[in-house]
Amino acid sequence: MKNKTLAVLLAVYDPRIDWLTELLDSLNQQTYEPICLYVRDDASPHVSLDTLAALLQKHITRFPFVLHQNERNLGSNETFAALVRDCHEDCVAFCDQDDIWLPEKLTNTVRRLEESPLSPRLVCTNVKVIDGEGNPIAERMEEHRRRHVFMGGEGIAPTLIYRNFVMGCTVVMRREIALSYLPFPTAVVHDHYLAFRAACDGTIDVLTEPQMLYRVYGGNQTGVMTGVVTKDDYRKHRIDVFDARVQAFSTVADLPALTEARAWGEARKMNFERQRGGLRALWKLRKVNFVTSLFELVALRLPMPLFRLAIRLVQRGAL
Repeated sequence: MKNKTLAVLLAVYDPRIDWLTELLDSLNQQTYEPICLYVRDDASPHVSLDTLAALLQKHITRFPFVLHQNERNLGSNETFAALVRDCHEDCVAFCDQDDIWLPEKLTNTVRRLEESPLSPRLVCTNVKVIDGEGNPIAERMEEHRRRHVFMGGEGIAPTLIYRNFVMGCTVVMRREIALSYLPFPTAVVHDHYLAFRAACDGTIDVLTEPQMLYRVYGGNQTGVMTGVVTKDDYRKHRIDVFDARVQAFSTVADLPALTEARAWGEARKMNFERQRGGLRALWKLRKVNFVTSLFELVALRLPMPLFRLAIRLVQRGAL
């Protein structure tokens, strides 16, 4: 039986050339075939399309590639959505510009997509974690982020309302399914949205063995407490973002868990604003997300220096 055709979808924006080179070399060493690499530049201000074309021509030699550029900066969600529309292969694999893929990554994930008894709509994998210089940090994501828990099978959509374990750079899925999930809402990072939709419609399967080196550095789009310094930052990036995510999910699914999530989100806002009954409301709903509820009940009442210390401890994984 012939392998499914596979499109690797790479969104780039002002990539660091040495990291992009490492990524391209790792893609070129993939054992899976047939592959086509689709690259879409999100109107990079400092890295020209000619530079990207030259890199691709030099480092991608074993399979074809297609290079496009957005007329204006659209952000990662719309760029990945355009890449899904660009391609025509059976399956798609999402790719970031700063990681390193192990040679068997695509072979292993496509095999799991095709052969898993779960008949998954999406397959993701674990990763090894490296720093900006390529030095090892952790052998698995769970060792780097203590609360990162991979889940497979049915019935995991309610958990995905609160926490995403699917890293987009590890995802492989059928192109027709990815296409049916467009457009990606602006309020949710594309990998989180894909995971939620896949979990609502069926199952997700996970390769627990790492299939790539995931680079952690200051410019990562996602991370624990990214962008949070003050209490106002916390509301913007944690409370308001959650509300927007629940709204987006509510437009595509009707789950009892979403009703509970909306109530918890309202209690969080009341507690943040010190409204009468806010503390009581959040305490009453603490089981919805115990760790976050307890953190907000305590940390949001601390003086600013102690609050900043608490945030730094969370960012370092100490809390």
